[in-house]
Amino acid sequence: MKFKYDDGGRKAAGWKGKNAADCVPRAISIATGKNYRDVRSDLDALTTKMTGGLQTTTNNGTPTPVSYRYLDLTGWELVLTKGQYLKDIPRNGIYIACIPRHMVTVINGIAHDTWDSTQSRRTKCGSPKLEGYYRKVA
Repeated sequence: MKFKYDDGGRKAAGWKGKNAADCVPRAISIATGKNYRDVRSDLDALTTKMTGGLQTTTNNGTPTPVSYRYLDLTGWELVLTKGQYLKDIPRNGIYIACIPRHMVTVINGIAHDTWDSTQSRRTKCGSPKLEGYYRKVA
């Protein structure tokens, strides 16, 4: 699988620095074409609502139930995978792949991310395990 650098509009929206724990809003922005700042704001509001105000921001990462709810509400469905790897994701279309501790957008077989998340030293095949992926409901 090939890799293409894509920050999903993060830099243009004013976010800086490394290790931002922002793979979810970045992947959603890339897959949907929505503005990064808007996606981040929507996820922050949903985090506040779903945690009763215990968490109010996605600055330290987006909880899985929050990303699931957001994507479900915006017309994406989760496809669970077992025994598959990132390299096994369909080649045609736009997908948001869930790999261990990370989400990455795959567009027509090319991973769009700020780092090459297509490689893993933890698997024999060299590709990260695929926990599932989101696809747009037709």
